[in-house]
Amino acid sequence: MPNENQKRLRPRERDAIIQSLRAGVTPRTGLQHIQVGRVQEVKALFKDIERISDGSSAFRLVIGDYGSGKSFFLQLIRAIALEKGLVTIHADLSPDRRLHATGGQARNLYAELMRNLSTRTKPDGNAVTSVVERFITEARKQANATGATVDTVIEDRLSHLSELGVCRT
Repeated sequence: MPNENQKRLRPRERDAIIQSLRAGVTPRTGLQHIQVGRVQEVKALFKDIERISDGSSAFRLVIGDYGSGKSFFLQLIRAIALEKGLVTIHADLSPDRRLHATGGQARNLYAELMRNLSTRTKPDGNAVTSVVERFITEARKQANATGATVDTVIEDRLSHLSELGVCRT
């Protein structure tokens, strides 16, 4: 008998889990039903998610041998973050996707990151358009409420990025 804090396994989730496991890939949904172990790791990243929700930041690299559960673990953490209303982004590093390179590999990594940008409403990626649209919509609302121009509101909201050397105007 499931405890009232646990969610019931819906037939749709069950079928998706079984199909994914048969195919040898990490299920995109219902991970909480099959997650075993990793309690300390989940707690640590859950604390990171709480800090991020409060306006702080965190950065983690997950490293492990092939088949050790990295993809499963990260999918579980992404699901928790999306449930909390956060935007997630991920990519695997490889010789074709590197942080720094002169042959286009860094561009490949950044392109992969943007393809994998996810939100609660677009958990499978390709959410960059909706994130930008929401940002602009919120800037318009703020501009209308304060009497400022949309450009001024956007510049103000992005000014902290230029201080970090991320955004140059």
